[in-house]
Amino acid sequence: MTPPSQHIERLRHNVLTEVLTDEQFRAVSGELAEHRFGPGEIILEDEAEGDSLFLIANGRVRISKRDRQGRETLLALLHPGDFFGELELIDGRPRAARVTAVDDCIVCSIGREAFEKLLRENSALAYRLLQVLSVRLRTVDNQFVDELQRQAEVSGKEIGRLRLLIEAAKVLNSTLDLDKLLGVILETALGLVDGDRGTVYLLDEETKELWSLVLKGGERIEIRMPTGSGIAGYVAATGDTLNIRDAYFDPRFNPDFDKVTGYRTRSILCMPMKNRGGTIVGVFQILNKRSGTFTADDESVLDALSVHAAIAVENARLHEQERQKIAMEKDLQAAREVQMTLIPKRVPEVSGYRFAAVTIPAREVGGDLYDFTAKEPGQLAVCLGDVSGKGLAASLLMANVQATLRDQAFTAAPASECVRRSNMLLFQNTGNEKFVTLFYALLDPANGSLTCCNAGHEQPFLIRSGGEISRLTAGGTVLGIMEDFPYAQETVTMEPGDVVLIFSDGVSEAMNASGEQLGEGQIQAVLKEHHRGDPEELKEALIAAVRAHAAGAPQADDITIVVVKRTA
Repeated sequence: MTPPSQHIERLRHNVLTEVLTDEQFRAVSGELAEHRFGPGEIILEDEAEGDSLFLIANGRVRISKRDRQGRETLLALLHPGDFFGELELIDGRPRAARVTAVDDCIVCSIGREAFEKLLRENSALAYRLLQVLSVRLRTVDNQFVDELQRQAEVSGKEIGRLRLLIEAAKVLNSTLDLDKLLGVILETALGLVDGDRGTVYLLDEETKELWSLVLKGGERIEIRMPTGSGIAGYVAATGDTLNIRDAYFDPRFNPDFDKVTGYRTRSILCMPMKNRGGTIVGVFQILNKRSGTFTADDESVLDALSVHAAIAVENARLHEQERQKIAMEKDLQAAREVQMTLIPKRVPEVSGYRFAAVTIPAREVGGDLYDFTAKEPGQLAVCLGDVSGKGLAASLLMANVQATLRDQAFTAAPASECVRRSNMLLFQNTGNEKFVTLFYALLDPANGSLTCCNAGHEQPFLIRSGGEISRLTAGGTVLGIMEDFPYAQETVTMEPGDVVLIFSDGVSEAMNASGEQLGEGQIQAVLKEHHRGDPEELKEALIAAVRAHAAGAPQADDITIVVVKRTA
């Protein structure tokens, strides 16, 4: 479409065609074709073939180039009276950039042949073209130098930032004390972003609270707040970054601190502290940048510091856990040594009888007990108990039970009465969530009578010299759940060759990797095979059977065995 007269008049003053005479311009205008483009519409595509020069009659166009990563760089912004597309006509190569309409644009094109004819016939136009190209080249040169300078400044800042972060990482690794580390992290963060004051909060995953340590009257005290509450709580809950220029215009800001202390909070930068996995482990809250307000660069620096701080916090926590573990292990070892002193160091030596006993805790300390106590008149109390639970708490209760049972040695009470009294004392002095199973027996070596009371314990086996097996069942419920219970007792007479095998459920319920229990059937089999030998032999054979059945599976419960055999 031929341009209308008003556009022809505009083109008469184009920077390229204004050097033409009126006669020359009239000749050129007959070769022009008008084109219209809307905002954002591509006029020429990069790398496309070109055969026209374009004169801008109205609107603006942008010249841009995309790099290999798809990032677009603005090369020039051309206005009415300018032109583009000349390079492709001069060197015959594809378009070197993309041309896009910024506004509603009207451009007029002139073809290659007409353009080349103009250049040949009009030295003034050729000279003007060289002038414009020279100006554009100088502009590009200046832009290139400016961009290099800008990149150098950015790189310098990045290098400086990296140096600061490297130094910060060194500082953060200077202590494994978590309380001190919070102060180190805060001072490092303040230094990096030029903040005046601040707080570093850590997230308590169990309570879903933020906590930190602050100075109050020269003493460091712990403060806590729920996630979602206040500015720091909001950041912990959402993971958002809050860069607040004026704290008093933010409804989440609580001015009470300022009122109490006289401090004036202006700007706040509050950001999540995240570990390498992106999980929020704490919050930075920095107040009042000393010069101006917090910037995007400050956010970037704190974000980079975040991972280093999170690693330092994790290391400090692991160190504290290891320290506590070592201290606990020392305490448990001391408890084990105390517990071992409470267990008889040797079995009794009684004429006509042989004994064997062992306890193997599942942990450092156990909740099983066995004991042999001399009791008047001329009797021997034999007991095996199992406290509910395992570990230190069970071992402490076991020691209490043992002391209670030994007190009964000073009375002439029968077995059932000794158990009843022990039950009452245990009920009165412990919580009802704890209980004890107990087998308690009084042996009279002179006549071989064994009077037994079983308080909810595994029923012991009595095997006669001829191999007949029975169970010792009389008694009642476990100790510690009812204040008074009428326990029963039974008396059996042990003849030479008879054996009583007492054991805890850690024996009968010993499991292998498939979850299968040893069971009382295998215990009977071991008893039948070894009851004619020494009690020590029977005890070792039963332990071997438990270990063979477990086949390497971890021991889940305490194992305790007592063997009583009449030999004459």
